[in-house]
Amino acid sequence: MPLRDLPTESKAAAALLRTDLITHRRTIRRSGRHGVALACLAAGTAFSVLLPVPMGTGCYLWRATTQPVSGRGAALALPVAIVLLVLLDRLSADRFGLRRQVRSIGTAAIGVVTVAAWTGFAAQGRPSCATSPAVIGTIVCGTLATAVAAHWATRSAAPWTVPEDESEAVSAEPLNQSELRAVFVQLGAQVDSWTHFRFRLFPFVSGALAVLLALSTVLPWRELVDPVALGPTASEAGLARSQLWEIPSARAWAVIVCGLAVATLVSSGLVRRAAAVATGSTVVAGLVSQLLWLPAGLASGVGYRPAIGAWTALCLGLLLCVAGLLGARRVVLAGAAVVGVLAGVLVPSAVGAPYQPSVVAGVPHRLLDLQGGQLVDRLGMRVAIGTSDPLDSLAGTLDGSPGQWLLGRTGSESSTVFAYDDGVALPQVTLNHGTTPPALWGVTDNHMVLLAGGALGQPWAILSVPLDLVSADVSLSHKNQDGSYYVTPGVDILATGVGPALSHRNADRSIVVWGSTTTWQIPANQLRKGMQLTDFVIDPGPGAPGNAVSSGPDGTTAWRTSETGLAMVRPGGVPQQLTGVAPAGCALSSDAASSSMTVDAFAVDVRGNLWLGGGAPTSVITPDGVLRKLPGGAEGVDSIEARPDGSVLLGTSPGGGNQVLQIPDAASAAASYPAAAAPEPRCDRRKPVDGTTPFRASAVSSVPVVDARQGAAGVSTQLALDAAGRLVRIRVPLAARAFAPDGQGGVWWTVVGRRSTESAVHLVRGQATLVRDLQPVPANQKGEFAAAAGDRLVTAVGPGVYNFYGPDGVVRRVEVNGELRPGGLVQLASGQVAMVLGEQLVLVADDGRTTVLLGGSPSGWPISATGVPASQWTADGSWFAGPDGKLWGYDGSHLVRVNAPGQVTVIAGPRQGVPQAADQVTVIGPALYFQLGNDLIRLEAAG
Repeated sequence: MPLRDLPTESKAAAALLRTDLITHRRTIRRSGRHGVALACLAAGTAFSVLLPVPMGTGCYLWRATTQPVSGRGAALALPVAIVLLVLLDRLSADRFGLRRQVRSIGTAAIGVVTVAAWTGFAAQGRPSCATSPAVIGTIVCGTLATAVAAHWATRSAAPWTVPEDESEAVSAEPLNQSELRAVFVQLGAQVDSWTHFRFRLFPFVSGALAVLLALSTVLPWRELVDPVALGPTASEAGLARSQLWEIPSARAWAVIVCGLAVATLVSSGLVRRAAAVATGSTVVAGLVSQLLWLPAGLASGVGYRPAIGAWTALCLGLLLCVAGLLGARRVVLAGAAVVGVLAGVLVPSAVGAPYQPSVVAGVPHRLLDLQGGQLVDRLGMRVAIGTSDPLDSLAGTLDGSPGQWLLGRTGSESSTVFAYDDGVALPQVTLNHGTTPPALWGVTDNHMVLLAGGALGQPWAILSVPLDLVSADVSLSHKNQDGSYYVTPGVDILATGVGPALSHRNADRSIVVWGSTTTWQIPANQLRKGMQLTDFVIDPGPGAPGNAVSSGPDGTTAWRTSETGLAMVRPGGVPQQLTGVAPAGCALSSDAASSSMTVDAFAVDVRGNLWLGGGAPTSVITPDGVLRKLPGGAEGVDSIEARPDGSVLLGTSPGGGNQVLQIPDAASAAASYPAAAAPEPRCDRRKPVDGTTPFRASAVSSVPVVDARQGAAGVSTQLALDAAGRLVRIRVPLAARAFAPDGQGGVWWTVVGRRSTESAVHLVRGQATLVRDLQPVPANQKGEFAAAAGDRLVTAVGPGVYNFYGPDGVVRRVEVNGELRPGGLVQLASGQVAMVLGEQLVLVADDGRTTVLLGGSPSGWPISATGVPASQWTADGSWFAGPDGKLWGYDGSHLVRVNAPGQVTVIAGPRQGVPQAADQVTVIGPALYFQLGNDLIRLEAAG
């Protein structure tokens, strides 16, 4: 009898189906052991996060600032995610497909939150994070919750369900044979589809892992033992992170990994499994080989540890190998594994061989190549130099032990100190320094010593900063209640002052600091708390106070005497002038004093060699007094440092990109450099000319500074006599267009009024006299110069236009053809005016007629030379009205007097006591005052 004719059997089958459906629905509505376990883990995570612990542990979730921030609120995201997964699973119990998606997505969400928490906590590298209850509870409970949720999502059984519309029909009327067969076919198809899905799971897993692996190549490649910051401001706070694509030697490895990952995604079947195994084996072999080559630590003790990206890639690589090997042909996959291992091992290491520069004797090589002021180390990390002078950002250990440190700019008002060696930079301490970056001197006793501040008129301090600090405030922008400057606790203030302040290191392991009027030289072993700057004041010769000084272990000392002058003294010798005395246009020769050069930087090395750099080619003066050019050349040297190991560093800026050049054998090889040619006859300054008048030189003690009149204070000063006849510096008002001494202790200055007319003020011993010019000043005036002699004044008010002020208060406007040189204007007591027009010195009468006194050759002889036609003399130098009212000149070493056209008398030279390479000469009565740096030398006739 057909089955459809048996109503009892059809009703029994329908009832059986309905009973199974009800039972199954009751079963799947229960969360079971997985749900209970997840609920317990959520409670444990919340308890560990909310457990009260001392806030001094220094461990928190995210650190977006330099101060500790509590991360408990953010860490509660993990227990919330676990609870949400359990609730959503209960709500989706009636729909198996939706429930499976909820469990899968929930597993991924818990894993992501756990990794994020681990990144925020443990990746800080802080010791307190290893014992923090929040870290331990979050990581352990999050990992267990991820594992339980993953097991829950993959172990769910397929449901036995029938369409809703058909279940009602079954209960209402009997099933015939065709309907019963359709029900069983539908149920069998669902079971078969789940079975086949399990067998197809591995290829899909391989593709998904390949996607994650491709993404992991952009995760941080490495992370440091003590990262400086973590969070959205990491780029400014100094966190050193590098991606695979940024590491030059690992770029090829990343390309191979991503290529194999793409092959895993687009292929299928056995090819997909083979690609998965090749990808995984390449990742494992490549990463292991890279990690083995990473240096365990630099000379400073700072080392590496693998970053999150590296560990993620290792885990994914192992999973890819497992997913590809299960259920596949072993021979094909073994071959793919061998190929992957070889590809990973043969790829160049991320560190590679140590840097070995090609060194040629005497030729500098690039120690640091800073394109645009930025260094890229061998692992792809970018460090912007923290100061305008690259040598202020590069320092070693002050005691000579191994180690190198680099100061890199990581923000507009912050920098980071990096441990640097073998082309690798590791961050140490972040410095908040304000607008003025510090100068890094070196490291001693796990403390770095630096000069903070130092801008004009701003405070500066010598600080000792521990290297184990995460960040330090060295801005000196706040003061404590006791009046001391605020710095981060743990930072020691060794000494303080008011700017300006500059510094450099010497080959004798000393640090030189110079301010506005004082120079200090501090041995490195005496940089300690409680030191007194007054114990380290040095003054090797005229001009030294307030200027740079460099010394070597043998006692050789060099110092800057003025803007253009440089002097040197050797042990047991006398000071000798090196620069600032040669006529303009003299080429570099074997005698430094006979060479016209601009010295921007200098340093004395361990063997007494003096290195010079600046506008002229880099050169060195050896102990035999011979000037020698540096082989290979190094143009545009801004700074020089001689190191205790005999090497010399040069800071240069060729083509807009900074470089630090190193000469490893500088001290020992300097004597072998070829000597420069002998000086030209017109430039030879080795035999100074004797003058006709002996002078007596004496140093003037500190000169007080006073205002010209009440409420008219200015910045520029001029030597003069006050009402009591004392020598003072008078502040010229800011409104003054030009000013000049009158040769008798008074000062003239000019101002322009509302109607564009010039007025001249004559201040004599506290009494001011005003003289007005009724004619307007030309509109095309670019600059103004002035010269005075007693009650006479001349000013340049425009191109070729001059105002002559007479003793009667009358102002005459005179036009003179020719381009006036800056400072080439002299008022004589006779009423005539001397001017340097082009290459000639001319005498101008009050009616505008001119008479050529000397000059005309662009590369003439010095005015102290004898037996030379007047047209061959140079007009370079300082010209002024002498004590006798006549025209005097100073060429950097000699005083001369112009008696008539073509007639010059040498009054005195270095042997008669004339200072060399002075910045300015001022006449007051019978005395001449020479300004050498911050020193003032008075010269008076001995007779």
